[in-house]
Amino acid sequence: MSISNVIASYNELSKLDLRVLRVIEVLHRNHEYVPVKRIVNYMGLSEEVIDKSISKMNKLKLLVRRGPDNVRLTFPAYDILSIHTMVKKGVIDAIAPTPLGVGKESDVYAADAPNGEKYALKFHRIGRVSFRNTRKYRVWIGERRHVTWLYEAKISAHMEYLALTEAYKAKVPAPRPRAVTRHLVAMEYVNGVELFRVKLSNPEDVLEQIISAIEDLLRINIIHGDLNEYNILVNPSDEKITIIDWPQWMYANVKGSRVILMRDLNIILRHFKSNYGLNVGIDAVMSRLAPLIPNSELPPEKAYSRLIKRVTSLVK
Repeated sequence: MSISNVIASYNELSKLDLRVLRVIEVLHRNHEYVPVKRIVNYMGLSEEVIDKSISKMNKLKLLVRRGPDNVRLTFPAYDILSIHTMVKKGVIDAIAPTPLGVGKESDVYAADAPNGEKYALKFHRIGRVSFRNTRKYRVWIGERRHVTWLYEAKISAHMEYLALTEAYKAKVPAPRPRAVTRHLVAMEYVNGVELFRVKLSNPEDVLEQIISAIEDLLRINIIHGDLNEYNILVNPSDEKITIIDWPQWMYANVKGSRVILMRDLNIILRHFKSNYGLNVGIDAVMSRLAPLIPNSELPPEKAYSRLIKRVTSLVK
């Protein structure tokens, strides 16, 4: 469903409909498909009133039924809840209908704020692809029995928001984070073009900016985890970079992090060699980074123990 259709559906909903969506969201903690009777009991309203609202939102493709007595949210419904929260908080008041980017795991739109600022809104879509099989956030999920795409998308969004917050505080060239709710992150709108689309006038300087950013991240024990020519924006006017797409970030002292760091570096160095003839060796860069790389690697459960508690408390 396009964002225009999501907004159109949003405008058709009553306060009661929004309450029903919110209650279903809450009950998803224990049910992938929520029994209608649970919704009735939770809200203290008649089954007739609740069923009328559910039927309306089912037609709008905001809910999916399993038989007559069980329902679950769809991504458009979750988009509506997230947009509603952002509007109520005064973060945004309008969304552009054309996406800035659509990927396997996210959709990004431009949005206007009441104060005139412009933001990028990133809707995380982890559950719509292969996440259920790969379980890349297994360490966060733990032993939860009723893991839904809602929870997975929330984790992804909050992980990105935390990474952006830490990176921005450390003066790493990353978008300034503004707000996060559910699977939606609002961040600074960046005027830039993906690295792979740009013909650089000074590729040596841009490569140095990237390596310096990696150094700054290592100083705060972070590795981007998915650094490539698609996740680096370049301002055409001054060739200053901004690093985007942070859900894959990891601590630099977690087991396997050095392999990921070298993978990121190899991808970037290969791009500059292929497109600009810059022959910078991986060994030379790793030697430069060596003083900043932790000497020991911890298992994920230990490295992330505090962060797991923090994130899971935010996404309950």
